[in-house]
Amino acid sequence: MDLRNANEPQKAAIMHLRGPCLVLAGPGSGKTYTITNRILYLLEQGIPPESILVITFMKEAALSMQNRFQEMAAAGTASSGRFSAEHKPTYPVNFGTFHSVFYHILKASNALKSTKLLSNSEKKNLIFPILKTYGKQQNQAGTAQESQEEAGSLSDDAAQILSAIGYYKNTMQMTAACEKVPVRWQAHFEAICREYALAVKKLGRLDFDDMLYECRTLLQENGSVRNYWQNRFRFILIDEFQDINPVQYEAVKLLAAQPYNIFAVGDDDQAIYGFRGSQPECLKRFEAEFHARQLLLDVNYRSRAEIVRASLAVIEENKDRFVKQLRAASECTSDSPACTSGSPFAGREKSRAETGTGAVPPGAGYRSGMPGGTGRTEKGGALEESDGTGPVSVYAFSEKEAQYSHMQQAISRCLQQGESCAVLFRTNSYMQGFAARLKSADIPYEMKEKAASIYEHFIVQDIMAYLQIAGGEGNREQMLRIMNKPSRYISREAVGEGSVDLDKIEEYYRRAQIPEMQRDRVRKELPRFRKQLTSVKSFTLRPGINYILKAMGYEQYLKEQAGTGTEKWQEWQELLDWLKEDASKYSGVKEWKAFQEAYAKSLEQNKAQAGPCPQKQREGENTGRRESGGKVHLLTVHGAKGLEFDNVWIPDCNEKIFPHGTMPDESTVEEERRIFYVAMTRAKKNLELLYLTGTKERPRQPSRFLNPLFR
Repeated sequence: MDLRNANEPQKAAIMHLRGPCLVLAGPGSGKTYTITNRILYLLEQGIPPESILVITFMKEAALSMQNRFQEMAAAGTASSGRFSAEHKPTYPVNFGTFHSVFYHILKASNALKSTKLLSNSEKKNLIFPILKTYGKQQNQAGTAQESQEEAGSLSDDAAQILSAIGYYKNTMQMTAACEKVPVRWQAHFEAICREYALAVKKLGRLDFDDMLYECRTLLQENGSVRNYWQNRFRFILIDEFQDINPVQYEAVKLLAAQPYNIFAVGDDDQAIYGFRGSQPECLKRFEAEFHARQLLLDVNYRSRAEIVRASLAVIEENKDRFVKQLRAASECTSDSPACTSGSPFAGREKSRAETGTGAVPPGAGYRSGMPGGTGRTEKGGALEESDGTGPVSVYAFSEKEAQYSHMQQAISRCLQQGESCAVLFRTNSYMQGFAARLKSADIPYEMKEKAASIYEHFIVQDIMAYLQIAGGEGNREQMLRIMNKPSRYISREAVGEGSVDLDKIEEYYRRAQIPEMQRDRVRKELPRFRKQLTSVKSFTLRPGINYILKAMGYEQYLKEQAGTGTEKWQEWQELLDWLKEDASKYSGVKEWKAFQEAYAKSLEQNKAQAGPCPQKQREGENTGRRESGGKVHLLTVHGAKGLEFDNVWIPDCNEKIFPHGTMPDESTVEEERRIFYVAMTRAKKNLELLYLTGTKERPRQPSRFLNPLFR
């Protein structure tokens, strides 16, 4: 095989034959190239292909790696002259995800209790009755509020509880899982887990996460089954090892027999799935328990040197990590022992060796509280533009609208130049707000991740209900939605059926046999409610929304719903800021509603058209060709894992967002810093970090993760 394009650490990893090996692979260091070439090397050493097992975490990644391996193997055999181009051999190397591999083991061992996987809708159908039972108990104790359930909190709680059940199955840590559910359910969580497991069993289905635990148990308790699979899979290669959870780790240990030919490739700095139960500590456990050889792929073939240095300055703030010295390919010289004149991605060196003039490495030009060391001053809500030639830029904006406007203009320029670009968000809700803005500006975008329209958020739906009822176009469901937000003591019976009619509601309370005190309260509220709705109708959209928030008490209602924590209220405030700005673009409710419907349709079309990201944008698979596609990619940081783009923007680099919310301990802060690091390292040529300074009334703090860039 030809390894002329491999650097020295890659060669060492590829040619590692037997025994456990931990390969720490930095961003853009060619781990896919290394894994696929190692498989070829094993075949050249006479290892039977069917005894090789390659495991990764995503089905898409497993298929991509399998296809790439078969192409490389076919190219190698064709060039050797042993096979014609029409008769390329395929090799029965085993590729799969943890779930698919464990499912196969269970099925082949006749240990599957069911072959039908539980769907998401079935999960919800099973958990809802259980929660309603415990909810009634809480209601009787006076701890649950009917209004919360009407607002959809039970549905939100169900999603969190199902996620926590999955976390427990992946970690077997009940206490940690319990902490992930809303407080009012924590006392019942263990019982809810038991009842849910019984419901799944009764339905005759298999929960996705059950496969891991069941396979681990089978291998642990059945020696003959364990011996069979240990003899079957003599060489195990695992990609993204930092994402492994304790149950998967224990199962892998049981799958491997001496001399423990486990080839684990990962990067603890890119471990960002702690919420699923992944534990990057498993890398250190693997090294210690198996006395594994450690190798470091330290050359980044993706990003410019300034981006590599900036991202490294950020992640080095973490204490619980493997210490690594990483560098860009452009920094390698002919006398660098770890670098060769070639590259595993032939044809990419020139673009990667480019360095921007005016680039400012960390610690050499940033000034505290100011971006980029250019002396920019605040003007019109944003900082004045610099020449923008540096690969790493930090921008400050007083408000989100100015931040979005800046990104919109920059994206338009990049798309015109035919370069790939992406905006990476911490959460889906922030991404949705920007997507709606791009839609209204006719800028083409693509969202890889499935997400509901931001206009489906309950706050947006509430505001629309107020506006439509005020305009005489609301329906019964909308009236039921907002009539007691805040409380006006109006009952569902009073609303009746059919269209909304305040006269009929007043008539109901004149005749209803109800306590006099209740009647008086409603009769006092209804005229005021009617007058307020008339006022809303007289306003244009933005002043009308402000009136609903302030005069009608909806803002105070939201504050009460947010509770004592400021995180939720801050998130809702930002949504309201965006909503008012969005509304100001339209002449009235009908036009705004029409746009919302068009946006929802475009989302559906986006979902239908958006398959996996183009192969040229997947990590380590660029071929030197320019990828444009004519669209900007909108992704959460988690959705961007494994991808790369010429230009990357990371907006909202503020406290409470990066890191997200209120961090309970240092380990959580470290995971949030890893998330930020993953976002930064998606950039090849240019990286922009944007944060908000806020206003005098609502000041904002830049993210602590930016601090190393200001030193």
